[in-house]
This record gives sequence, structure tokens and C-alpha cells, in this order.
Amino acid sequence: MGWKTYLIMYFGSNGIKITDIVKKVEALGFKAALGPADFEYSWKTAPRKEEVFELGDKITEVLKGTGVMFNLDTHD
Repeated sequence: MGWKTYLIMYFGSNGIKITDIVKKVEALGFKAALGPADFEYSWKTAPRKEEVFELGDKITEVLKGTGVMFNLDTHD
């Protein structure tokens, strides 16, 4: 199966359009998903904690000012 980071986002009505947010997140390498997570990121090898934190930093930067809150869940 491999290691994946699942991204769950919580949208507010005062931010930018969801379709614009999707483009930003997909540009980071996430794929849209159906089910309990909104997006998933596939790792080529088991990630180190620091790599997951760096990915979280990138998400934070992309979502800054959008009003979106998010949660990451990484496991194999």
C-alpha cells in the first residue's frame, strides 16, 4: 500500500472558492479523494517526521489567508 498523508480541510464561507484551493493543494502533489479525507499524498518511501512537517509547512503557506483549517494524518 505504501505511506500516505491524508489531508482533511475545513472550509469557511468567508474564504476563497474551494475550486481555487483545490488547484493550490494539487500543485503540491496531493490528489483529490473521496471518503473520510479530501486529499491524499503518496510518499515514495517511508517519510521522516521532518518531511511530514515540511509538507505541513507548505500547506500552511498555500492556505494562508484562505480561511481554511486542515488536519494531516500520515500512515502506511
